[in-house]
Amino acid sequence: MDFFFSATFVKYEIAFLCINLFYIAFHILHSLYYSYRKLLTFIGKKKTAERIIEEQEERFLQEEKLSKTTEDKEVLDKKETEKKSVLSGDEKQYLTELIKTIKTRIARGEFSEARARIIEGLSMDKFNKDLNCLLASLYEKDRDYKKAELIYKDLILMNDTDPELYLKLGFALSIQGKYEIAYEIYKRLLSLDEHNIETVDMLANLGHQLGHHSESNEYAYMFLKKNPHHSDILYLTAINHINLSERTLALVSLKKIRTIDPYNSKIQELIKKIELELELENNFKIEE
Repeated sequence: MDFFFSATFVKYEIAFLCINLFYIAFHILHSLYYSYRKLLTFIGKKKTAERIIEEQEERFLQEEKLSKTTEDKEVLDKKETEKKSVLSGDEKQYLTELIKTIKTRIARGEFSEARARIIEGLSMDKFNKDLNCLLASLYEKDRDYKKAELIYKDLILMNDTDPELYLKLGFALSIQGKYEIAYEIYKRLLSLDEHNIETVDMLANLGHQLGHHSESNEYAYMFLKKNPHHSDILYLTAINHINLSERTLALVSLKKIRTIDPYNSKIQELIKKIELELELENNFKIEE
C-alpha cells in the first residue's frame, strides 16, 4: 500500500497522463490539419474553375474584338479598293482619248510609243479591259502568245461571261498548238454566244485537227447553214466524211464545191477517186 502512495508511483502516473494528453492533442491537431487541407483544396478548385471561366470569357472577348477588327479592316480595304477603282469624269475622258491614240499608234506601226501609252493608262486603271487587250495584241505581234494568253486569262477571272475575251484566248491557245484547251474554250464561248459564227468555224476546224471528225462536222454544217457556199468548210466536211468512211456523203460535199469552183482540178480528181472507190465497193458487194 505504501507503494501506491510513494513518490515513484506518482511520477509514473503523471508521465502516463502527459502521454495521453499528448496523444489526444496530436489527433486533434491532425484532424484540424486534414480538415484545413480539404478546405484549401476545395477553395483552390473553386478558384481554378472560376479562373478557367474568366479566361474563357476573356478569350471570347478578344476573339470577338479581333473578328470585329478584321471585318472592319475588310470593309475599309473594300472601300479603299472601290475608291481607287473609281475614276473621275476627267480621268475617264482622258483614258478614252488615250485608247484612241494607242490604236492609232498601233495602226501606224509605232509599237514602242503605243506600249508606253498603254503603261501610262494601266497606271491609272490596271484592270481596264481595252488597255489590257491592246497590250496583249502587241505581244501577239511580237509572237509572244504566252504573255497574251496570261493577260486574257486574268481578264476572264474578272469577267467570265465576256465572249470577246474567250475568243481572243482561244486564238492565243490555238496559235501555240494548245488545241485541246482551245477547243474547250471555244465550246464555252459558244455557250455564251450561240450566234457567233466565227466560234462555230473555229470549233469545226479544231475538232478536225483533234480527230473529232463527227463533232467537227456538226459544227461545220452549223456554219454552212449561214454560209452554204463556203468552199473551205465544205471541203472540211468532205475530209471528215472520208475519215469516217462515209464516201457517199463526202461526194455530196465535193460536188457542191465543184459547182462553186468548176475549174478546181484538185476537187475533180478527188471526186473521180471516190467515185471509183464506191464503184469497186459496189462491185465487190455484188460478187458476194
